[in-house]
Amino acid sequence: MNVESLALPRLLVSVRNAEEMSAALEGGADWIDLKEPKAGPLAAVDVHVAREVGRSLAGRRTLSAALGELKDWETDSADELLAIADISVVKLGLAGCAGLADWQPKWQAVAEQAAKQDKQLAAVIYADWQQAEAPTPNEMIQMARTAHSEYLLIDTYDKSTGTVFDHLSGHVLEEILREAKQLGMTTVLAGSLTQDSLDRVPSKVVDMVAVRGAVCCQGERTAGVDTGLVTVFRKSMTTKFA
Repeated sequence: MNVESLALPRLLVSVRNAEEMSAALEGGADWIDLKEPKAGPLAAVDVHVAREVGRSLAGRRTLSAALGELKDWETDSADELLAIADISVVKLGLAGCAGLADWQPKWQAVAEQAAKQDKQLAAVIYADWQQAEAPTPNEMIQMARTAHSEYLLIDTYDKSTGTVFDHLSGHVLEEILREAKQLGMTTVLAGSLTQDSLDRVPSKVVDMVAVRGAVCCQGERTAGVDTGLVTVFRKSMTTKFA
């Protein structure tokens, strides 16, 4: 089965508010994602921020949102975030879940809860799954298969320990992505990607490249998204993936 894509990967930019969303759009982002970088790799923004971004985006791009980690899922804002109609896809990290016997039914329950709000729950693989004490890539692929997940995100948990390529070899990374594509999933690659690392992206099995730090001022993921840097990154993708 040939799962390689003929289309160029799209650009997803993670933003923390409406101002950054506008900067990402102006720079050429294809997809807008919401998360709060100061609170963790997949930390949620405040509910009022998510609503404001949804209103401002007004359907011009698909909007996704990070919801935090599965082990911390039952928060007061969880239901409110899922109720925001403008958000189409949500994601939960699984740090600290490797030792939990019931992580799979808990993840499935969130997926079903999201589906009731017309949202897809993306399956998340942490490339540094051992350090994050998260399920293995194979376990997440099997969970995605069982749940008929439509999206797979590969990311890093600890942003201080390098990029996705420092934790997964090119061969292993491509095999994971290829298996996800065989399941009909949309694949998203993140993990402190930079312009220089684009050469290592297996673009034929990646549907979206997801960034934040690479398009923030001074390369700091906690700084603001810069329109010019988004534009430059977008052009680099076009050049390297064409």
